[in-house]
Amino acid sequence: MPYYIPDQITSDIVWDSIPLRDPFSHKGNYGNVLALCGCEAYRGAAALCALGALRSGAGLVTVAAPESVIASVAERILEATFLVLPDDIALDNALHRATVCAVGCGKKVNSQTAEEVDRVLSEATGTIVLDAGALGCVAGRLDELKARCAGRLILTPHPGEAARLAACTVQDVTGSPQKTVLQLAAASGAVVVLKLHQTLIATPEGELYENHTGNAGLARGGSGDILTGIISGLAAQGLSPLKAALCGVWLHGASADRCAARLSMQSMLPSDILTDLGQLFRENGR
Repeated sequence: MPYYIPDQITSDIVWDSIPLRDPFSHKGNYGNVLALCGCEAYRGAAALCALGALRSGAGLVTVAAPESVIASVAERILEATFLVLPDDIALDNALHRATVCAVGCGKKVNSQTAEEVDRVLSEATGTIVLDAGALGCVAGRLDELKARCAGRLILTPHPGEAARLAACTVQDVTGSPQKTVLQLAAASGAVVVLKLHQTLIATPEGELYENHTGNAGLARGGSGDILTGIISGLAAQGLSPLKAALCGVWLHGASADRCAARLSMQSMLPSDILTDLGQLFRENGR
């Protein structure tokens, strides 16, 4: 018997949550994602996060990163805008404007990332999505997250990151994933996305959901960056943190299932699923 019985994320939940686009709308109606992502060693993560946000419908996406990162991704992402770091004043202004701030994709756990995360927690006024390096910088600070950002925070750890957040072992996480994700959500005040074979999503109030889309073709670097981008893009359009997480996880996996049928699990790349994501949106009138 499982420790908890989660609800399953269904396609009805997804398409009932994502609104139709108004024919008289403009980019301002679909939110502004600030992607504080990427470093010298992991430049592509910033591109993947930004592309995920754009392909999921965000009105404007800005990549905030060092010049070396921006120089390597700008030609690939023609639709994004860019903020060269360090520039504290410009970053603060961008954080005040952003509907959603996605932080940590392609970031190492170090003092620079910690400073950026602290700035986001202090200055961001919208939804905050923490992934990868940003998660490592808030380990041991879940009470602080709850006090400062409850109700507008999404955490997206894999088991290793969840173990660090929960101060336990990876074996503890994988042995009792439902218990772990619910405890993390309650302690942080965040919607927590625990990335597993069947991803779990928990809320601070004790709601628990399980995703049944996706396949082993996602088991490669960059898949999580795309997911963070999709969740951020949906949240930018007005979906609550829970709905953005539920829809983002389901769409990410469903797109991967289609991509595997098209290219095989062996050869598909994270960026390939964006084509299939577009087809899912088209077929459902978005």
